[in-house]
Amino acid sequence: MDNEIKFCPVSVAQNILMGKWKLSILWILKDKTRRFNELQKLMTTISRGVLTQQLRELERDKLVNRKVYREVPPKVEYSLTEIGKSFIPIMVQIIEWGAEYIEKVNNCNMDICILNKFPCQKCHEMLQTNKKK
Repeated sequence: MDNEIKFCPVSVAQNILMGKWKLSILWILKDKTRRFNELQKLMTTISRGVLTQQLRELERDKLVNRKVYREVPPKVEYSLTEIGKSFIPIMVQIIEWGAEYIEKVNNCNMDICILNKFPCQKCHEMLQTNKKK
């Protein structure tokens, strides 16, 4: 019998990305390094504890770097690792697929999402661009 443990790539990806806020955190970090308070201000509906937990898991899974500066008060910055950066093109594809899905099933009103401060207005912008074509 084979004693090697086999991993399913789909299960691995699912376990790493599982968490309500992980994709939003990765998307916010795609363009620049952010401090903890900056992330919290951009994600108004997430609690401090949940943000901390999600960032720790992303750091553990090597998608996010955490850099602590030895000063008072302590300064902590978060950025994407190379592995995290490699996921951004996949996120763009997910957004594009989601926009197409919304158009096909017409079950989502992005204007309502934006009014409710849905964290990614890029979806709405992509829908508007696709409608003009």
